[in-house]
Amino acid sequence: MIPALCLSLLIGCSSVQGVKNFSNCQFNYKDVTNIHLASIDVSHIRSPKDLSYVDLLQLIPAFKDKSLGLNMNVNINVTNPYAEEAKLEGVDYIVWVDEREVLTGNMDKKISIGANQTEVLSIPVSVNLLNMAAFSTIDALLEFAIGLAADNPDASRMKVSLKPYFNVGNKKIKTPFYITVGGDKIMPKKDK
Repeated sequence: MIPALCLSLLIGCSSVQGVKNFSNCQFNYKDVTNIHLASIDVSHIRSPKDLSYVDLLQLIPAFKDKSLGLNMNVNINVTNPYAEEAKLEGVDYIVWVDEREVLTGNMDKKISIGANQTEVLSIPVSVNLLNMAAFSTIDALLEFAIGLAADNPDASRMKVSLKPYFNVGNKKIKTPFYITVGGDKIMPKKDK
């Protein structure tokens, strides 16, 4: 019979290997889905001219309240090239637009990717576009939000930096670096 201490060390080593495998996986931007601008589903809209009269009426209160919410899922393909499982228990993330940090968050979610498999990591993003300095006009703001759904070059303006972590006992252990996915890579801020 294996003593409890040895068993917990084996489980810990297994967890560390799984996270090491995860941090060495291949990460590729897939797409952005479930895009809603002020509760308007913009997945079928290709330009601001395609907004209906009803859509525009929904946008007016958002502008008055200075709260134009953009909600979406940023999807990343994670490919595990190893013969062993890759896993983690959560991820910290930074979302960037035009090389500006617009959102930080974390997602406590166990993720497991089998040997030589690809899974989609879906990061929920919710930002107030009116707080972002990246847009000089309302038209530019709308073009960006709609462009994400239209699968055009605006999507390349968005990047996500990921920092995987796992738990050992009550302690959260994070990888010492971020993995940045999308467009040109940018270095995220250093931990303080």
